[in-house]
Amino acid sequence: MITGKTKIIGIFADPVEHTLSPSIHNEAFQYLGLNYCYVPFHVKKEYLKDAIFAIKALNIKGVNITVPHKEAVIKYLDEVSDEAKYIGAVNTILNNEETLKGFNTDAKGFVLSLKNEKILIKDKIFLVLGAGGAAKAIVYGILKEGGRVYIYNRTLAKAMAIKERFSNLGFIEVVSIIDKSVTEKVQTIVNATSLGLKKDDPMPLSPELLKSEHVYCDIVYPETHLMKEAEKIGCKVIGGTGMLLWQAVAAFEIWTGLQAPVEIMKKTLNKVLTK
Repeated sequence: MITGKTKIIGIFADPVEHTLSPSIHNEAFQYLGLNYCYVPFHVKKEYLKDAIFAIKALNIKGVNITVPHKEAVIKYLDEVSDEAKYIGAVNTILNNEETLKGFNTDAKGFVLSLKNEKILIKDKIFLVLGAGGAAKAIVYGILKEGGRVYIYNRTLAKAMAIKERFSNLGFIEVVSIIDKSVTEKVQTIVNATSLGLKKDDPMPLSPELLKSEHVYCDIVYPETHLMKEAEKIGCKVIGGTGMLLWQAVAAFEIWTGLQAPVEIMKKTLNKVLTK
């Protein structure tokens, strides 16, 4: 029940209609008996600054930040955690007495989603598609865990900027095209773009470049067309729901200071996915 004491948590995104975060968090709040409510906000690029200022004006306790705002939001915050600053992207904001601090829980969320599926990272080679905020967090997470990365983006300069940012962490190389000479070197391919969010989106990679030995990961949820094609080929497929769950667990703990009810959040996510 919403009262005058209810603390509001939200998500700023464009688009936002697909988000499963409200279901996950509201179920967790209810399970722990917390007077919190998580709501979605459709925030377009031109209104991001106003939306961030509104967090203070409306006394919103915290928000998630997702596509396409993870990088642009940084300049409007009072503080940024060292890890989020290093990654160059924020996906979680805490409003602590009108001080807005940004965090990145995506890197941890991605790594835990792989470990939960028994996918090895150390000494393995990854191809990451994309160069936005999610890609930065994923590349950072892989390198910190001892993996190696090839990165591709349509705008080569953005991929090169990621290489420069993280080159001191381990092996990272930019590729200008994706063909079999690239995909045959790697064990895991990660779509870190938003392609697949919309039904008419093109696939981020030709299925012909996949082989059954590949692990295919996608940050988009639920199942995309390329995920279905990868499954037909025999790839082990990991959708964006794993990363969604584990980044949500970390964000929940930042906002509440309490241990997240992981199993409740996982059951809720599975339930909404099967509707």
